[in-house]
Amino acid sequence: MPLLLRAENLHKSYTTATGAASTPVLRGVSLNIEQGEIIAIVGASGAGKSTLLHLLGALDEADEGTIELHSATEGSTTPRLYASLNDTELSALRNSLLGFIFQFHHLLPEFTALENVMMPLLIAGVPQNQAKVRAQELLEQVGLQERVQHKPDALSGGEQQRVAFARAMVNNPILVLADEPTGNLDATNSALLLDLMKRFRTERGTTFVLVTHSAELAAGADKCLRLQAGQFTERV
Repeated sequence: MPLLLRAENLHKSYTTATGAASTPVLRGVSLNIEQGEIIAIVGASGAGKSTLLHLLGALDEADEGTIELHSATEGSTTPRLYASLNDTELSALRNSLLGFIFQFHHLLPEFTALENVMMPLLIAGVPQNQAKVRAQELLEQVGLQERVQHKPDALSGGEQQRVAFARAMVNNPILVLADEPTGNLDATNSALLLDLMKRFRTERGTTFVLVTHSAELAAGADKCLRLQAGQFTERV
């Protein structure tokens, strides 16, 4: 499969609030992600999994190392080197090429499911009527056609996560990064979310990278990597 993202020799440390000490979190992580893969990253709490996901999603900057995203979008096949992009360019990359799913959904409570899914499209400048149609179609695809006008507090945890999944997919990203996406879900809803990932991988060629403590979710991925003390130690 074509290479989608390459990360090389990533290092990341965080300084304590007093500035007296620096704690290394990632210690030279390298990773190649191919188009259409579902990759699970496992490891103990504090191993650096979420930090790595934030770097891959251009939500944070590595102290050392490089990340380049390969895609043929916008008529160019030139890799996008994260370090060469300014804040505006990184923001545009996140909204147009990347999708994010988090354990706690981060849905906007004052908006309906439909409005939450529309939001990335509106930010991207898509006209409201077009955004509404696309968001409606996606909510139907994840089985929430009867819940589009419900606000998050009227939805179950599994339904909220499917709204979050639809929101992550609405701009048709090439890469979706998911941080403990089934952490608050029961086994049935966890299996449903994995099925959705596999379906969209097949139908759209979407690539997924998951940070998870779930053995079932990790087992359903194409590849499972273990992160320990800031380094990949083995392929599970």
